[in-house]
Amino acid sequence: MNYRVVVLGAGPGGCLLARELARGGVPVDLYERSTFEELGHDWSDAVEREPLAAAGLDMPDLQEGRWKGSLVKDDSCSEGKSKGVFESHAIPRLKLYSPDYGTVYDLEFKMITTDRRKLAQLLVQQARKAGAGIYYRREALRLLYRETGNSSPEGVEVYGVQVRELETGEIKEIAADVIVESTGFHSILRRSLPPYTGMAGEFAPADFALVHREVRARVPEKASGDPVPDHYRYGYQAGYQWSHIHNEHRIDIGAGVGCGGSRPDPRNIVEEFISRHPSIGKERIRGGRSFCVVGPPLVHFTVSGFLVLGDAASMSIPSTGCGVGSALQTGRWASRVLLEAAYDGRKDLEKLWEFNWKFFQQEGRGAHLAAISFLRLTLQSLAHSSLNFLFHSGLLGAGELEQVINGKFPRLSFQLLLEKIKPAARGVKHPALLKRTLSCLASSSKIYYHYCKYPAQWDKKSFYAWKNEANKLFNS
Repeated sequence: MNYRVVVLGAGPGGCLLARELARGGVPVDLYERSTFEELGHDWSDAVEREPLAAAGLDMPDLQEGRWKGSLVKDDSCSEGKSKGVFESHAIPRLKLYSPDYGTVYDLEFKMITTDRRKLAQLLVQQARKAGAGIYYRREALRLLYRETGNSSPEGVEVYGVQVRELETGEIKEIAADVIVESTGFHSILRRSLPPYTGMAGEFAPADFALVHREVRARVPEKASGDPVPDHYRYGYQAGYQWSHIHNEHRIDIGAGVGCGGSRPDPRNIVEEFISRHPSIGKERIRGGRSFCVVGPPLVHFTVSGFLVLGDAASMSIPSTGCGVGSALQTGRWASRVLLEAAYDGRKDLEKLWEFNWKFFQQEGRGAHLAAISFLRLTLQSLAHSSLNFLFHSGLLGAGELEQVINGKFPRLSFQLLLEKIKPAARGVKHPALLKRTLSCLASSSKIYYHYCKYPAQWDKKSFYAWKNEANKLFNS
């Protein structure tokens, strides 16, 4: 086939995309900055089970509170020795606490604790086996493109990428019909585009959370007298705190705080939590510290010859920062678009626009994430006392929070919003907070339904009309 795709970044979305294109007969090469051994993060994350299953992974069965299957870690092996991808301890239900721990909800949790390094290595091996070229220690520098004179997304035609070989320092220009970026939130390639494309801007500080996590050894003989539940503490320090058990020997403790302002270091939150629990040992097994994208997704991801996905396009679940599920889903959806484009011999904006439409409207994921992002910004700007009240009064109820934690926006009619407000409003001392909450929920719903009307085809006039309305809603 006289068509070539080059993927930059061996993240979950990039690897899955390369695998699917190679299986479909499209020549594809994947360039990654790190080595095979360094792929992925050195910890395990909560990942949505549905996207993992849709990606073709052999998903385990739940048996007596534990996962059983070919990809589940062998707990008798030391950390790093097991070939499994999934932690054995299952969390089918999760405790969700208010910031003061005064209110707790028991929620369905549609995720599975997944070793990020093992998952990344598995996916890149699958891509190689399918026929994709894999090149390590290659750093993406900038896109190569021609400008057409049109100051809009259709004003650029990408034809290649500049890459540095880190071992030699040699810089090469690599031509391709389509370049795909999956490099993470630094989004080097996207930001090399001209500003008028609407894709080149940097993420704002408010679009990030600073996350610190530690996988610690457990002290089994102290566990019975010191139960540590699988939980999230939502809204704490404009972010969240969690504990997730991996197995009887290990537990993951972490916190993410919103960036900007005088927030505490999440490391201190983690250490304070550990200090209160004698069943959590002093031995640090794995872990790390990173920024996490929690802002709204970009309003489009394509120009002619270029497509961006995953964290580089801000596709994580804003309420938790979980991004692997979105990366896997968008890797699959992008592969469908590019397979069809390859067989049609096309790489133009009009053809690639289908990926935007799939994300926002057909599959609906973008609409959910945009609405949750607005909800997060409002709720996490509140004082702890206000958030505690919303939990205690039921205005932030189990039904709504269960959906938000799992990446779905709770679609509430205005009448239902009023019904939720009425009981809390009787004799309440927080009328301004109730008004703000009602306004926030109403605006979030408007954002959701507006994103469900995303333009199905590229048309400059209709897209900018949609975009201007989206901006108004976010600034309301």
